[in-house]
Amino acid sequence: MSQTDYDLVRQEIASFIGTAVGNWDLRTKQDVDSAIRKGINSVIHNAAGHQFTWMRPVFRLTTADGQRRYTLPADFEQFIDYISFDGENYQHPPITQMPASRLHELHSEYSSTGVPYHYAIEAQSHDGMAQQHHQLALHPTPNGTYQLVGIYQVGPIRQLTEDRPYFPGGAENLELFIAACLAQAQSTFMDGPMTDKQDQFQSELVAAIARDHRRGARNLGQMRGRRVHEFFRHKLSTTYLGGTDL
Repeated sequence: MSQTDYDLVRQEIASFIGTAVGNWDLRTKQDVDSAIRKGINSVIHNAAGHQFTWMRPVFRLTTADGQRRYTLPADFEQFIDYISFDGENYQHPPITQMPASRLHELHSEYSSTGVPYHYAIEAQSHDGMAQQHHQLALHPTPNGTYQLVGIYQVGPIRQLTEDRPYFPGGAENLELFIAACLAQAQSTFMDGPMTDKQDQFQSELVAAIARDHRRGARNLGQMRGRRVHEFFRHKLSTTYLGGTDL
């Protein structure tokens, strides 16, 4: 079985502090998890103020006839712009956002089906038994199958676990996150003003930001209307396939 990011970063921290993972007591495990969590945060909210492109993935959804609510990704915070129709449905106008309360009023007054032209973000009910998610509500209720696409902002990055064992940003950013977690582990487990792990993290961060800039669009000028969405539709490859109604 291949090792996950969670396995690798814990092994790196174990090597650094001189105690094998299997010999960690409860306090050490808690301190290591805290260092990993803080390390992730130091990348996402870096001192350079850079927002990585992988923090804005593409959400793709296929609607179903008569279904108006769809589960959004666990890392969803908000859509950056309106939601567009994709594929053979591209000729329809974009779907614009409105407050959830207003969308509920519209649905109560006009509970018809058709091509959706408004959406709202709702919080799903939460009983504490599982992680809470947000959901997308459409109006009118779709009267068939439509391909939708939208770019969203990733929200808070949560702690790595056995069930969710990978850092964001893909394999190319693994060393960046490991360096960030080691820097946090150094400040947690070592006394004194040691900065070598922090220096390594800063070097990895500079390289990652430069790499991310090279991936970005250059010399495109101003883009308006459908063209900008067609560009983004093909530019970003990170895709989440929407869930189903609860």
